[in-house]
Amino acid sequence: MSTLSHVSTETARASVEFSPSWGDGPVPRIAAVVSTYRRPEFLPGLIEALTGQSLPTADYEIIVVDNGSTDTTWKTLTEQVRDVEARMAVTTLEANRGPGGGRNHGIALVRAPFLAITDDDCLPTATWLEEMLAALESGAAVVQGQVNADPADRSESGPWTHTKWITDPTPFFETCNVGYRTDALRGVGGFDEKDELTAQVSGRAFGEDALLAWRVQEAGGTAAFTDRSLVYHRNIPATFRDWLHGQRNLVGFPGLGNRSPLVAKWFWHRYFLARETALFDLALASLLAAGLLRRPWLLLGLLPWVRCRWPDARYRAKNDRTLALVRLGQLAVADGVSLASLAEGSVRHRRLLL
Repeated sequence: MSTLSHVSTETARASVEFSPSWGDGPVPRIAAVVSTYRRPEFLPGLIEALTGQSLPTADYEIIVVDNGSTDTTWKTLTEQVRDVEARMAVTTLEANRGPGGGRNHGIALVRAPFLAITDDDCLPTATWLEEMLAALESGAAVVQGQVNADPADRSESGPWTHTKWITDPTPFFETCNVGYRTDALRGVGGFDEKDELTAQVSGRAFGEDALLAWRVQEAGGTAAFTDRSLVYHRNIPATFRDWLHGQRNLVGFPGLGNRSPLVAKWFWHRYFLARETALFDLALASLLAAGLLRRPWLLLGLLPWVRCRWPDARYRAKNDRTLALVRLGQLAVADGVSLASLAEGSVRHRRLLL
């Protein structure tokens, strides 16, 4: 491959800029792909993590997509790409295409036979790509990696901080840490940008990652999980109101179960999203029955939910028992919003899930 100098390519819809080393060396073994939207403050740390991988520079490439941001995201990316030694491309879209569309745009630039995806609020560890590559080269078409909350500021997190923990296989194959054989991903058309479920739900895209992984497996690809390919998820400050807003996304889960048998199999006893939601349904039914029938003993039906949620309430209250009671009440409100969202989704998608 011939050496390329710093290049800028513009089309009617996108601009692309390459690092000076983009064209150097052989075809990369693996690509890292990120779609970012209006988070320029996260980009220096993210790019530092991506360019500091343990693999030799010639073995990987980095592609970061500015998914139609209207702030300083593109300026930050172009400044970063000019100085890195790694083989890196940055590209910007004129309009936001949703997370799946942004990633599809970046994947179109991939030259490597394998690719790994992470999000702009994540920080891959130094061996992320090396371990993901090893898992993919073992034969899997899609590999889910481990995600932990960033330990750097975990102790300073507030009660409703947004972060992620993925320590065991799930049917969701979250894009904060997932890898694919490039031909397998392209063979099913990439992320579906037209499915109504993957459009905006309560202001956020939903389920596009789970559906892509299912389509790859439906086409004959195998899946795997590795705890060696580790990504840290930033601890992002959030409020209780933000937490409630996130619960509204559960409206899409019945539809996701309709589309992915893997997700449907994950549901608790088929008709419940999880054990926690089933216990809240029991608690609510017990509370209503006790009031209507005037049978106080029926309130015993609240105890399984309290026992389930109390450790979480204490954790969010930093073990302050008095404050934990407040947190328990807030969790009850959140579970009520979850129930309403699931009920709405059950009607919308014609699948009972509570």
